[in-house]
Amino acid sequence: MNLIDSSFLCLDIGTSGVRGIAHHIKDANFEKSAFFTCDSYDTMFALTTVIDELEKQIGSHFDTAYITGNFGPSCFDLAIKNTLWSNEHKITTNDIRNQITRITPPDGFSALHLIPLRYDTPHKHNTDTPVGFIEKQLISMFGAIFYSHQGIYKIHEYLRNAHIQPDNFYDPHFLQSAILNKHEETVLFIDFGAEYTSASIWTKRGPVFHKKINSGGTNVTNEICKTFNLGFEDAERIKKTVASLVPKEMDRFTPADLSYDFSRSDINEIIRPMFIDIVQELKTICSETIKNHTPTKIIVTGGGSAIEGLGTIIENTFNIPTETLAPDTTVRALSDYVWESEKPHRQAYLSKSEKWSRRFKKITNIFAKKPKKRKKSIPILPSTLCFDMSNPETYAMFKSGGISMIHVDIMDGFYVDRVESSIDELRKIRSHTKSHLHVHLMTESPKIWASDAIAAGADTVILSTNTSGLRAAIKIVRASGKRVGIALNPNSSVLLLKDILREIDEVMVMSVTPGASGQQFIPGALHKISVLNTTRKKFKLNFKISVDGGINDKTAALCWNAGADMLVCGSYLAHAHDFPLAVQSLLKKESTK
Repeated sequence: MNLIDSSFLCLDIGTSGVRGIAHHIKDANFEKSAFFTCDSYDTMFALTTVIDELEKQIGSHFDTAYITGNFGPSCFDLAIKNTLWSNEHKITTNDIRNQITRITPPDGFSALHLIPLRYDTPHKHNTDTPVGFIEKQLISMFGAIFYSHQGIYKIHEYLRNAHIQPDNFYDPHFLQSAILNKHEETVLFIDFGAEYTSASIWTKRGPVFHKKINSGGTNVTNEICKTFNLGFEDAERIKKTVASLVPKEMDRFTPADLSYDFSRSDINEIIRPMFIDIVQELKTICSETIKNHTPTKIIVTGGGSAIEGLGTIIENTFNIPTETLAPDTTVRALSDYVWESEKPHRQAYLSKSEKWSRRFKKITNIFAKKPKKRKKSIPILPSTLCFDMSNPETYAMFKSGGISMIHVDIMDGFYVDRVESSIDELRKIRSHTKSHLHVHLMTESPKIWASDAIAAGADTVILSTNTSGLRAAIKIVRASGKRVGIALNPNSSVLLLKDILREIDEVMVMSVTPGASGQQFIPGALHKISVLNTTRKKFKLNFKISVDGGINDKTAALCWNAGADMLVCGSYLAHAHDFPLAVQSLLKKESTK
């Protein structure tokens, strides 16, 4: 992968639609990301629609793509290979490769993934790797996932007609295990697709079970067609609209569609038993492997995962904690896997770039060239309440999203009923980053805390209203040369700021009650933002307006429209599968005419 300036495309090609993610890479970081999906049983139409849209959003043409999705029939084998040597032999990676070449696919199938599960020698059992051992025998077990030639050829045909070459093919559960199972538990993955329902069990080393059953969403749609004499498109649309596995009393009296006289309950009386049968069949075919390997959780994905109550039925049937994820989980896992696979390459590139950057800087300093204009910073501030700030990968993730400002909340347990972060933790954050640290002191006596926060590395200090010594704290921060601001709580009036607006650099409008992350946005904050924006225009004041609390892609747009300059965001960014893409979704969109 060209890390200097390139783009890559990831596609999840299913029976009933295509999902895609694309990234533009600049200097080993994501410069721009885009996601698009098209639901259609016309796979060629869905594929070209997704590719065209992503090319338009990214501004690049794609000739190749990484592929996951429905590759047709599959089969699985626990392949055991035994190698004997006449004399003692030092085992190498070539010996393992030779064993892999002896794994024979069934007729009409090709190996997609061959994953080593365990190695045994006469003196070492169940090792992660035997390389370097001196032994006379090596017994290896591999989890082998095979797909039919016909299914892979069909995907090749679609890609060829779309003028795309595949970079590689990946089984959906292979990707989900690699990306979602960070704690290396034994997990049962279930994918409810249109044509098939797939189940696989993965230990921390790899797959021990993988099976597809020929029953999925299309079977349900066809049964609705047959029962109510509907066309396939109408049946599919109605199914997606009303499908629920949770019986509701009012469904008997609510039309499934205004064009027909049957109710939501009539539709769900078809859907519910079919899905229960599928879940029961999955339990039957998985039971022996579950007994031997004891999964600690079930992860449910696929188009059918969106049906209300499905996760509960699965959890009750298997008696295993169940997590239901969004239909776009697999393509996002593919994107993450491809990028993670480039990690050694990226680290080497960044290290080399940094080395040359230092050399170049020395040369430019000699000739004292004019400094470059500072790159315009992204006005999105991740809140440290929602991230592990002791993990270096957090800072790398922030950098990948173009983040240059980080918001830190410090709570003393008196101003709010919670103790969170500290001056020492602020100091540790500063040691990890050169980013602008935007520090909100939710403390009862800001005058006491302000000097310590500045000494620990704060670039902006936000003080809370209704605290003692507020004016004195403002003077301390201003005297230090740092930015100073005031946080306006939801129950506080903008009139409180009337006498100090000329003395501060920022007003931070709290759109949730201070003290906890994950709260809902309070709409009344929008009026305060609008009033503050009008006031500074009228009196030509220079303070910035920031907003903290309940920020997501919907509320962000409302804040920008009201006049905000910066947004503090925690839960929305922390829970995003793709951090750079989530940051982009929060930015102010340019109006088009």
